[in-house]
Amino acid sequence: MFSLGIFLNIFNNDRNEIGEKIKFIKTISGLKHLEIWSEADLNKEDINWLKNELSGYKIIVHGPFTGLCLVSGHKLIRQSSIDIYKKFIDQAISLGSKLITIHTGKYPTYFNSQIATKLFSQNFQELVSYANNKIILTTENMPNKHGAQNDFPVLTELDGISRIITNINYTFDVGHCLENGEDYFEFIKNNKNRIKNIHIHNAVKNGKSHYGLQLSGDLDTKKFINFLNEINYQNFLTIEVLVDQDKVESVKLVTS
Repeated sequence: MFSLGIFLNIFNNDRNEIGEKIKFIKTISGLKHLEIWSEADLNKEDINWLKNELSGYKIIVHGPFTGLCLVSGHKLIRQSSIDIYKKFIDQAISLGSKLITIHTGKYPTYFNSQIATKLFSQNFQELVSYANNKIILTTENMPNKHGAQNDFPVLTELDGISRIITNINYTFDVGHCLENGEDYFEFIKNNKNRIKNIHIHNAVKNGKSHYGLQLSGDLDTKKFINFLNEINYQNFLTIEVLVDQDKVESVKLVTS
């Protein structure tokens, strides 16, 4: 059976604010892990306090991604992003995290998918070497949105990355697949051993996403959960919805 969890978002070092979020999380039964999305530079005391507050849960980490990009057209941004990710890899290890998700970032329209794949693969491999087997690094599939900057990667682009980094691991986001209209069941079957974490949220093709599983949308939650049980998926399943009450109802739906 997979481990069910939800997100704990940490954007600053305010323990009162973080404590209120943790207090709410502890009212929800059936959770085995928390995925900490951290954009905050936590010190040793912060980390020890968090570990004590969250001692009843397994911890995984979603690395920072606001402003970061491993596929930027600017070398300085790519290098700064690598340096920041290294700092957060250390933070995740100190938290006792089992894994950390690393976003690729968006590539500029004057690049193409092949250039982005090459740049990401080089930079991600540097981060994997830095982690030195102390924590699992994953990357995540994204919505297929284009403009001056293009989201990356979709499922077919993940396949391209895996041909370069043959041992790559994934955080698989089913909601992003729904946004793209991608057939994700076959991908999961073919990559079950690579998928260490799944983000689950409701979504609509070419529409909104990250809302409650109990609400109307393109995700058949029961079918998806049954599918995960059929293929004996045993890693992390993290509910990624934005509204607190939707989090409560989504956990109930998955565990009922």
